[in-house]
Amino acid sequence: MLATIEEAINITDRINQDKKKAEYYLLNYEKEYLLYKDKKQEYLTYKEEVDENVGGGKTNITSNPTERVVMKSIEFEGSYEPYKWLKAVEIVQRSLGERKNIFIKVRREADKVAHIGKGRKGWIVFAQRRYAEEMERRFIQPEVFMSERTLKTWWQDIINQTMVVVNQI
Repeated sequence: MLATIEEAINITDRINQDKKKAEYYLLNYEKEYLLYKDKKQEYLTYKEEVDENVGGGKTNITSNPTERVVMKSIEFEGSYEPYKWLKAVEIVQRSLGERKNIFIKVRREADKVAHIGKGRKGWIVFAQRRYAEEMERRFIQPEVFMSERTLKTWWQDIINQTMVVVNQI
């Protein structure tokens, strides 16, 4: 046998954790993106205290301010773990068609509505109604109905795409 049971269990656990993270970042993209921008701005504007009495040159500090900002930005993005998840969500959303992007928007709304709760039925019923409303408003197609199975399949496909993309970044 090439893999032990323990290795298989660990891999399965990591996959399940990635699914939860993908779902979290898909649902909370706007909030996490704002947090990312704030933390990045804070990181870029932070200035370390420099001891002016130290002799010698500043060989490790880039003299060009633009280069310095770019280098600090790259350094921040490499160390800020949510960055790759936010980037993966953006890539997935750009690769999807308008109908699935409408679905993601509606799914996020369903997650934010307090009275729905976290149960599987709650978001589905809300998403079915809101998706039909959005489709009618955008495409003038009355009576657009998405089955529960289709909604669940779309959601799982989007989560899986996000996981694949994040592992390619």
